[in-house]
Amino acid sequence: NSTLEQSLRAVEMMRLGLSRCATIRIPGGWDSHGDNSVQGEQFEDFFDALDQLMDHMSTTPGLAAPWLIDEVVVVCLSEFGRTPLLNGSGGKDHWPYNSALVVGSGVRGNRMIGSTDDGLIAKPIDMTTGLANDNGDMIGPENLGCALMELGGVDPQNHMPGIQTLSALLA
Repeated sequence: NSTLEQSLRAVEMMRLGLSRCATIRIPGGWDSHGDNSVQGEQFEDFFDALDQLMDHMSTTPGLAAPWLIDEVVVVCLSEFGRTPLLNGSGGKDHWPYNSALVVGSGVRGNRMIGSTDDGLIAKPIDMTTGLANDNGDMIGPENLGCALMELGGVDPQNHMPGIQTLSALLA
């Protein structure tokens, strides 16, 4: 199943009120420690599917809002990061820093959260502004998770007490 086909099925489940969350598997050989050039076409396919999904949700009636795009949050991420520079084999190895694309209802969009130094090492940030701050904290998956829980109407402190929410993500 293509990324778009999986996404459209997930959207239909959400439209019908049968699901609040879906995980989509993106086909392809993303773990390219050598010859990273194969990923260009995969990225094009992924972003084309994402564009079509967003267009579809903008014309699909929602459960509580006029359009599904007004009730759904799409999160695109991987379970680990890739080195920012190519290795000697023209590929990318595992990297402890990652990125996520988050778009949808309740998300403060059109911005980047976080920063790296000249060596492309993540810097601490202020969780409320998303800006680099030497006295701030490192973003972790748990901070993003808390923000996503808040977007879903769940109090993250009931499930992850003491974890700071990445509130810079929230509108």
